[in-house]
Amino acid sequence: MNVLTQFVTELSVFDISGLLGFAAYLGGFASLQFGFLDGNGKTYAWVNILAASLVLISLYEAFNLASLLIQVSWIIIGYFGIVRHRRQQETIGRSFPA
Repeated sequence: MNVLTQFVTELSVFDISGLLGFAAYLGGFASLQFGFLDGNGKTYAWVNILAASLVLISLYEAFNLASLLIQVSWIIIGYFGIVRHRRQQETIGRSFPA
């Protein structure tokens, strides 16, 4: 068995969760920089919440207080962004009656 195959087969569910979180963070940021996502949009906030949640799960196996605080903060900030976006949409909807 080669080294890469051995490494991949030994990954835990928590390792995989952390790697998926990393991929979500990187994909979201790249999508923002390349203009595929709006930094003020709900999709970008949800991608960041997903990424932080996946990394947070990975901390169960390899705890790190600083990382825990960052991920929880990221989740809270993401939810505030979604709530703000929803309120703005409701305000716009009330401004233009059907």
